[in-house]
Amino acid sequence: MGYHESVHKSPIAKKWSYTHSFHYDLSPTEKLLKYANYVLCFCIVLFGISLAVLSVYIEEESQSYILFIGSSNLTGLKLLIGAGAVLVLLGGLGLLTAIRLNRKLMLFYIAATFIVIIVQGAGIGIAIQQIDTLKEFVNGTFYNMTKNYADYNFESNSTKPLDYMQTTVKCCGLDGPSDWNRTAGLATEWILLHEDDTPDSCCLPAKKKTRCGFNQAKEVPKGQEVVYQKGCIQEFHGWINNKVGNITIVAIANFVCQLTSATFLLLLRQAMQLITF
Repeated sequence: MGYHESVHKSPIAKKWSYTHSFHYDLSPTEKLLKYANYVLCFCIVLFGISLAVLSVYIEEESQSYILFIGSSNLTGLKLLIGAGAVLVLLGGLGLLTAIRLNRKLMLFYIAATFIVIIVQGAGIGIAIQQIDTLKEFVNGTFYNMTKNYADYNFESNSTKPLDYMQTTVKCCGLDGPSDWNRTAGLATEWILLHEDDTPDSCCLPAKKKTRCGFNQAKEVPKGQEVVYQKGCIQEFHGWINNKVGNITIVAIANFVCQLTSATFLLLLRQAMQLITF
């Protein structure tokens, strides 16, 4: 890599040289590193936007489970939105660094990138632990609400949330309709009056009517189902695993882009011989 600079300078020229970027003749390899970094930083910006949008979408979708999850357990999504904003800023800084070819700016970007990577790694580790805790919390809440469930549309702290979840999530019982029968012995309040019935909130939309869950808590011939066959715990675990999978894909792709971008700029910086501002 070459650069153009006069050997003999006046004081004014020297002052100018320390306050402006020099004109560099980049080698083909260095040009490749520079333009590849453009692409990588642009991808980091896109990943940041994707992470923020995905977090907002998950927060909106989680309203079906909000009575079981609790709003306090959704604070992690707010942090993900903030992380998305940080990635947008980091990607923008990387683009500026590649354009200016400023060694001090490069060093700042590389340091900022590794700090962000460390923080993100720690955040993911904490999030994984919280997800397991969240699953256990929802399982326990659902179990207690099922046990104390009284009757369809009955206004109680157990009945109304459970009806809402079964209707919106399209599920029935913890593991399926059989949770509502006398044999399971789970819904102790419900089975006092309904031996083999499910709540009407379990019913398929096309079959919805009063007492549509009659005798649906026992095994029904295939094709004659009136209620949802999947349990709510199964649906919740599937939902949360899907969302975690989506975030993981974005996070891994982002890590690769960040590490590669920082490495490229580090190589480019080492190849430069002058500090420019």
